[in-house]
Amino acid sequence: MSDETVEIPLIDSLHELLEDERTALLEGKLDALPDLLTRKEALFEDLTTLQEEQEIDADDLTPLQEGFARNHQLLESAQAGLRATQERMGTMRRVRTTFESYDNRGQRQAVQLNAGQRVEKRA
Repeated sequence: MSDETVEIPLIDSLHELLEDERTALLEGKLDALPDLLTRKEALFEDLTTLQEEQEIDADDLTPLQEGFARNHQLLESAQAGLRATQERMGTMRRVRTTFESYDNRGQRQAVQLNAGQRVEKRA
């Protein structure tokens, strides 16, 4: 077998995986990421095996590095969005269960509300 017949299908599979991962991230399909990770791990094992058998030209891997860097940025953005959503939901939960105001000394005080109890808020 020549280098091309062995190497190209593996690199093409990695490109396809990166595009699938990118699409999942852009469409917010985070539930697809575990399956993609499994595929990625298997392809990395194949790449390691191939590297042990024959040397892979670094120029062939440059587009993959760019794809991995792009997807890494997308993953970080998705994580930041999830964290922001968690914080916002926590704030909304606190607003429903706690009333905060200031006393006559300017100190903030919180009053826990029981289920069904309401506070009228006026500006």
